[in-house]
Amino acid sequence: MTVRELCAQEGVNLCYFDGTGWHSPGFFNPTLKLLAIDINLSEQDQKQVALHELGHKEHSQYQYNLNREMCELQADRNMIHYLLEEELKTMDDVSDFNYVHFMEKYKLKTIADETMVKEEYLNIINHIKGVKNEF
Repeated sequence: MTVRELCAQEGVNLCYFDGTGWHSPGFFNPTLKLLAIDINLSEQDQKQVALHELGHKEHSQYQYNLNREMCELQADRNMIHYLLEEELKTMDDVSDFNYVHFMEKYKLKTIADETMVKEEYLNIINHIKGVKNEF
């Protein structure tokens, strides 16, 4: 899914800006329902930024001010979840998934990222198994 398709699905407007010298590769403005992304980023990086920023969609300014770190981790988890879903859909056998290669591909480097990748992988796999068992 492209960034434009993602924004259309989420019901937000998309704009690009020249982020040269700017402190962030993107931002989400909930009042305007606007996602802004640095046009200088690669398509893959734009998508990652979009998925992260859309993870802030349900955060209020109060929540963010109260617990910024939690909101950032939730946004990262949102990004990881959707990237993992896409990645697993391309695989013939999801048991061949290699989380280290996934992390390298998406430049995920922290212990928190690693934990979220593993947890989200298991959540998705368990959901798939649960769906298969319902039939």
